[in-house]
Amino acid sequence: MKIFKKICLLNGTRNIYFCGIKIWSYYKPVALPDFSYDIMKFIALGKCHDLKNLVLGSSHGRDGFIPTKFDFNLANSSQDLYRGWKLYEYVAKHNGKKLKNVILFWSVFHAGLQLEKTREFVRCIPYKGLYNITYASKLPIDDKEGMEILKKQKKSTVCPDGFRGKATYNLIHFNEPTSVLVGKHLKNTMRNNNQIQYLEKIVNKAKRVKHNVYVVLPPYRSDYLKCLPDESVVYRELFDFLNKHKDVKLLNFQRDKDFKDSDFDSPDHCNEFGGIKLTKKIKCAISNF
Repeated sequence: MKIFKKICLLNGTRNIYFCGIKIWSYYKPVALPDFSYDIMKFIALGKCHDLKNLVLGSSHGRDGFIPTKFDFNLANSSQDLYRGWKLYEYVAKHNGKKLKNVILFWSVFHAGLQLEKTREFVRCIPYKGLYNITYASKLPIDDKEGMEILKKQKKSTVCPDGFRGKATYNLIHFNEPTSVLVGKHLKNTMRNNNQIQYLEKIVNKAKRVKHNVYVVLPPYRSDYLKCLPDESVVYRELFDFLNKHKDVKLLNFQRDKDFKDSDFDSPDHCNEFGGIKLTKKIKCAISNF
């Protein structure tokens, strides 16, 4: 048992405990989470009954695939493989009658990313509150406040007609050296925590229900690519997995020469022009299989 323990609340309160007894509280202002984009996706998904192409993954998938009719983009910031698997199960159960293709964007950090253990752990809350996806591990805070915020925002969020999960572009604020960003991503890449198991769960379910699985390596800006080690190092676990599962198709656009630096909002995120280009390439590749 820890002698001292700090518990952080979403309203900014920090409670300090000594041997289980609260001895001190202080306040540090925090920005309350905005779950409206998550809620919009949930509402729109509930109305989607013609879904053929499901997109999963992190913000690279959110920005890299622009959904149209028969598509739905459920990718979102820091979405790990565990939540990708659980979302696929949810969609297969509720929207899966016409589902044909699962398109999973694989980011540099995916091999070891566990959302609960990152600074963005609050993003776990809408997955639980909306899709009933339990936490893979305990959150560092009590989620009661987060669930209340989610409930209030759900009542006030309006989802536009025809929305299928398209990203809201031009909102990325990037202010650190690209090498630092890549270093953060690679820390997750090198963790040995078996996140690949959730890709295997996706693939096994897809086999049972006769869905196709495509893994997408998205393009990156030239400064990001210069900081990356060789693909055989970055994607070792993924490539080993794909060698054993030949039915899973890899769509590798990481160093696609058709993408220019002007196609990106940040070192690793497509802007809308880049998203349009990548979406066309993905659909063309799928049609040729």
